[in-house]
This record gives sequence, C-alpha cells and structure tokens, in this order.
Amino acid sequence: MQVFWAISPEDALYFANPGSHDRFHPAFFFHWGDRDNHIIRDWRELIAGPSHILSVPEAHKLIGYYTIADRNADVLKVCRSYQYTAINAIVRRAGKQRWGEHQQRGGFIWCTTGGGKTMTSFKAGQLILDMGFADKVVFVVDRRALDEQSTREYNSFARDGESVCSTTSSVNLFNKLKSRKADDAMIMTSIQKLANVNEEASHIDAATLAEVAGRRICFIVDEAHRSQFGKMHRHVKDTFYNALFFGFTGTPILAKNMKDSEETTESIFGPCLAVYSLATGIRDGNVLGFWPEYDPTFAEQDMRRVIALREAKISDASELKPGTKSFAAYQYYMTKAPMATVYKPDGSIETKGIEDFFSSADYDSDAHRRAVVRHILDNRLMVAFGGEHGTRFHGMLATSSIPEAYAYWQLFQEMAPGLHVTALFDPNIDQNTAGVIDKEEWLIAIIGRYNEQFDTQFNRRTDPHYERFKSDLTARLAHKKPYQHIANDAAKCLDLVIVVDQLLTGFDSVYLNVLYMDKVMESDALIQAISRTNRIYDNAEKPWGMVKFYRKTHSMRRNLQDALELYCEGDTAGVMEQELMANLHLLNALYENIAALFEHEGIERFCRLPKDSAAQQKFRKDFTKMRSTLRAAFLQGFQWSGAYAGSLVFDEMTYHILRERFRELPSTGTHSQTPRAGYQLETNLTSVLGEQIDSDYLESRFKILTISDIEARDQEANKAAVMKDIEANLGILPARLQPYARQVLDDIQSGTLCAEPGKRFRTYITEYREHAISHAVHEEAAKYGIDEAKLLDVYRTTGTQGINQIALKEVENTADITKIMQIYGCSRFAAKSKLHAALTNYISAQRAEAVDVQNTKNNKTDN
Repeated sequence: MQVFWAISPEDALYFANPGSHDRFHPAFFFHWGDRDNHIIRDWRELIAGPSHILSVPEAHKLIGYYTIADRNADVLKVCRSYQYTAINAIVRRAGKQRWGEHQQRGGFIWCTTGGGKTMTSFKAGQLILDMGFADKVVFVVDRRALDEQSTREYNSFARDGESVCSTTSSVNLFNKLKSRKADDAMIMTSIQKLANVNEEASHIDAATLAEVAGRRICFIVDEAHRSQFGKMHRHVKDTFYNALFFGFTGTPILAKNMKDSEETTESIFGPCLAVYSLATGIRDGNVLGFWPEYDPTFAEQDMRRVIALREAKISDASELKPGTKSFAAYQYYMTKAPMATVYKPDGSIETKGIEDFFSSADYDSDAHRRAVVRHILDNRLMVAFGGEHGTRFHGMLATSSIPEAYAYWQLFQEMAPGLHVTALFDPNIDQNTAGVIDKEEWLIAIIGRYNEQFDTQFNRRTDPHYERFKSDLTARLAHKKPYQHIANDAAKCLDLVIVVDQLLTGFDSVYLNVLYMDKVMESDALIQAISRTNRIYDNAEKPWGMVKFYRKTHSMRRNLQDALELYCEGDTAGVMEQELMANLHLLNALYENIAALFEHEGIERFCRLPKDSAAQQKFRKDFTKMRSTLRAAFLQGFQWSGAYAGSLVFDEMTYHILRERFRELPSTGTHSQTPRAGYQLETNLTSVLGEQIDSDYLESRFKILTISDIEARDQEANKAAVMKDIEANLGILPARLQPYARQVLDDIQSGTLCAEPGKRFRTYITEYREHAISHAVHEEAAKYGIDEAKLLDVYRTTGTQGINQIALKEVENTADITKIMQIYGCSRFAAKSKLHAALTNYISAQRAEAVDVQNTKNNKTDN
C-alpha cells in the first residue's frame, strides 16, 4: 500500500505510507485542491469532479507517476495537488512540442518558496524522459554554489539505476549534452556554465555544435526571476535554438511590476502553467507568515518640520505670517502631506510624500546607524532566544551600499565586540573605480575578524574571490555541513550577517528568523528578501519571519502591502501576522475553549487531564496554538507583569498549570522537536515560572504555612489564606503527585502532621508517595508470595526503557506457585504465565499509585 485516503462525509485527506506506525505525522496528511488551490472536501467531487483524482485511472497515476522514494529522508513522498497540477502541465506541454519549429517558450510555474519546487521539477523531468518527449532534461540553477547541493537533492529522488549528473565545467556540460548515454539524460548545471558554452561556441566544430543544438532538450530553470532575463539567458537561447524552456519562480515579473524596457516572465518563458502563491503556501503551513515592524530612527514631526521649513522657504517657524503662501505650505507639510508618496494607477506620482524628500544621503549618517544598532542590540536576546527551548536564531541586516555595510560592521565591533557579526558583499575589485583601496582594506578587516572568531584562515591569496569564505559563512548560518551539529554553540554560531544584495535571494536557513532592513526595496525584490526569514521550524520557537524596517518606514509599509497583494494574487489574509491585541483576544478564546473541556468533566483548577480521548486531542490542538500565539505576543512586547497583562482572562500560573497537563498527554507516536539547550531569559514566556520556579513558589508558600511560631489569630487567618493559595495552584505539579500534596496539607490542617522547620514541601510529597508505593507493593507481594524487596526494586527502576525482564524473572522465581494456582484455578505451567502477565501489567501501568492516598497516612502511622 503506497497511498492512503481517509474519507468522512465532511472531509478527505491523503498521505503516503510512512512505513511504520510510529512515523505517521499530521504534517504529511494533505487535502486535495483544485487548480486554484481551493480545498476539495467532498469525496464525490474527488471521484467525479474536474480533477477526479479518485477515479480510475487517475488514482493509479497518482501512485505510479506522482510518488517518489526519497533516499535521503528514507520515506515515500506523494505529490501535493498543486505539484500534481504543475507536473501534469509541464509534461503535457512537452508532449505537444513540435521539435524543429523552434518554439522555445514552454511556460512557467508560479511556485512560492517552500512549495517543493525541487521535487516538482525533478518529477516533471523524469516523466518527460519516461514518455519519450525529449532527449535530455537539463535542470538549471542561478548560482554555481547551488549546483552541487541541488544535484544531491535530485539524486535522492532518483530510482535505482537512475541519476542526475552534475557538471564540473562548461566543457564537461557540452560533452554531456553531446552524449547519448542514458546516464547523461538528466543533467544539473548553472546558468553561468550554460553561458560559457555559448561563449565557447566559436571554438566548437560547427557540425558538432549543430548536432547538439538541434537535439530535443528541455531546460527547467529554477529561480526564474530577473536574474534570468539578461543577455546570458538570451545567448543560451540563441545557442540552443531547438530547446524548450520552462521556469520556476515565486516572484514572476508581471505587467503590473515590470520596469521600463523590461520583459515579463511570460514573455521570456511562456504562459503561467500553474500557481501556488505565497498566501496559499502560508495557509498550508509550508512557510511562515510575516511580522513586519516599523522602527523609524527619525521622528515623524522632525521630518515634517524640516521639509515644511524648506518648502515654505523659511529658516524658522517664527517667520511665518498667516494668510501667506509660505504659511499655507508650512501648514500643509506639517499636517496634511502623506508620509509615503501616493501613486496613480498608471504609476505616476499623485502626491509626493514627506519621506521621498529625503535621499539616501540623509540616512548615511553615524547617528542613524547607531540608532539602528542600539535597537537591534536592545531587542536581540528576545529575538534570538525567545522560544520555549531557547533555540539560537540568527539575523541578517540589509544595507543600501557597501560603504554603509562596512560602517555598520565597524559599529558592531565597537558597540558589541562579543557578538559574532560579519559582512558579505561583492568582493570583486574594479580597478577603475574610486575607493578600490578602501574596499580591499574593508574585506581584509572583515575576513580577518571572522578568522579570529572562528579559527579559520581565509585570505585573498588562497581564496581570490572569497568563495570559500562565503561558502563557510552560509553553511554556518544554515547549520549545514560541516556545521550541522553546532546547535546553540556560541563559539561556532554567527549572530548577524550584514549584506547589501547577496543572500537576499535563494538563501535558505530555518535558523534565520529576522531581517533588519535599512534600505528601500519593492515588488519582487522585497518579497525575495523577506522570504529569507520564513522557513518552517518548531512553531513554539519561531512563529513567523520577522522583518524590521528602519528607513522610510511609511514607504516600506506601502511597498510591502503592494508586493504582498501582487504575489498573493490579492489575497493577503493570514500572510502578515496579527497585531498584539488580536493575539491577546485569540489567547482568551483558546483559554475559554480549553476551560470548557475541563469543566465538562468537572475538573477543578485543571488538576488533571480529561479522560475522554477526543477532549484530550482538542486540548492538544488548542494548547499548541496557545503556546505559539503566546510566543508571538511576547515578541510583540507582551509581558506577564506589563500593561497588557490585564487583557488576558488567565494568569501566568494558570498557563503553567495548563503546560503541565500538556506534558502529561499521551504520546501521539510521532517524532517531536528535540528540546535544545539554550538561554532562559527573564523576558521569556517560560522564565518567570519554569518548572523549578514553580516548585519554589509552592515552597515559599509552604514555609509560611508551617512556621513554628504561628499562634495568633491573624496569623492563623494568614495560614488559611496560604493554604487556599497552595491548593489553588497544586495543578502546577504533575497529576500523579497532586493527591500526595493534598494529603500533606490535610494532615497539617488536621494536626496529624507536624511539619519540621526547614523541611521542603516536595520532600513531604516524595515521602508520602514512597510510603504509598511501598504499602501497595507490600500487598501485591503478599498476594503472590513473592519477595517484596525485589518487586519494589523492579517497580522503582522501571522507566521509559521498559521493564528489566531479567530482574522481573528473578522476582517471579520467588513466587509461591501453589498460591497462584489457587488464585487463578489453573495448572502450574499456566500459573507462571499468568503471574508474568499480572506483574508486567502492574509495573508498567504503575498500579501502586492507583491507591487511595489515605493509605499513606495509615501506613505511616503503622510504621
């Protein structure tokens, strides 16, 4: 069985066979969508509707054509519906190609980052070859650095005996294009190597070149955005005049955002064959949404005043005279002029905004940069370490120029020398430009500091273009080989990378969670840049990708909104995260849902889990959402003791009690995120009352309850209040310990227990529990006539690894078999089997703690 469908009257899900029951994961249970990515929940439409994926032969094709065995992940993968649509469209178009007519435009796939472009393009290429629609399929990436990485990813999808061959040079590429070997049918290369083939065409035998150029070759181009629109791409098309080109891009150039004398993606590659937009990717959980924050370094009124004085042609407001043009101009720019320029539908300016009176030079100042650096440093700990597990995340600062990037790097060395901050920009030295000496000196300083911090040895002599330096930096930032295990190791991690243009497209790292923007961007370039932050990680650690704007913030708000509307096809719901108050309202709604689940079973103060499995699953879902939403609220400035705390209908203690119940939920059988070592910060949502602090709180109240000199009535009243407070918060303890805690309090209140000064509450709880277990094990041992000490030892040492069967066998050997035969009325052989089953159940289910805690007091008294 390769693909499962789970269907009810209300819904339908499908998933690939994971291989074993413990690898089922809801993240890989998919809905089927139509061509417009609208979810189809009605099973009848899945059989007889336009997609009819459950009809024959479409269901057979889904298994035969649209599944992949991923070797690297050791798992079977099935295509999502949008991948199915894209693959089908590419293969159909290749099948219709009239080779020899030189129709090079095959079409493009609009697929957002995280949409599985690698798997989609590979499967499309594989099927094109399987069906004989082309002689070669060439996968093209836009950077040499991606060549090797992409080859590994494609080969992880290949069948036995099948491979995607990499290319080491343009000559090697040409030889593989010329080859008729089956092993050379699928090729991975870069646009640079393809362009070099074109440049070397004059040195290739004309007949050989014509033979290769005339072959049926499908080029599938990744990242087919503006970088593919230049002379390089045109020259490749001129050389391979008979080829068919397909493109993949998450940010196509459309008529709405094309620049002067620029072509659209459609004019380069052909019509759009399938769409999987950013908005759909976010709602499907393939990528995160965004949290934009606007932090101007110049006050709005100060900016208005500067422009108002200039436009009014005065040096001070005291020179103004009512009724004059100067006064009207001043008043307009101070009160009415928009901060961001307003444009007409045709792109021309309708009203110039205040911010556009300021040039880049106005922001190229030490004061502005210091304000940005101070803001980054003041908020860094919460941004970098704010999750429940304290995972260390990294940031990127985008600047407007190389001199500004270096100036920022210098400031970080001055203001935060202990941080690992580096910079990456074009290392090529143009000998005809001014400042060439400065740039070379900057590179030497930046890379020298990198070498000092990470014990590396990069330099211009051994690494002329600093390609090895860039490779090391990006691997470190992405936690990839050889840094895949650095986790939170401060000595090996980068904290911040300063860039100008590099890494703002194509670079992926789940550990990058914030982009600081001190430059103006728009349209596809802006979407590409902010998308560096939205790779999926544990949602409790990284609920969204953060973007912080410092320059022309009103203009950037407009640019971001326009870009999102364009690349989400006008549907931006859920793309940008909610404001703080909206998140607080959501937290209240989630809490009320959870409270209703517990109240339905009459559970007070959330002291235990509901017994109903459906209620437990609902609690799991709601609390998971509560946890990630609370993390988001903290990133937006919420604090338990802050101004917004009163907006919540629950307090911090209640949250931690709910978290304890969440920890007690039975395992789902899926692989969870491994908690990572890291810092626990005072602003962290888990910090004020972590597990140890929870215990400390109860201990502090217990000391008040048990001090030996309580005699006066006012103190007794205080004692009663403290008793009530402790009882109300016992839910913060694991459910198995709460009965013992209550018994301790009852015994103190009744006078049965006289607490010893300095003795901890947790010590009493442990003693009561141990007495309860010992008493229960004593009765169980007497029941079967077995050695009590040995049974107690096995019981206590049994943990997550299961029962020690050798030790259990020794316990069973001490049993009174005659007594067991009488209990069960069975033969001697059967008695041994029944004893084994009974003891296994008793120990694994921890039956000794399922007794009335009152036995603890009786047992203690007896002793």
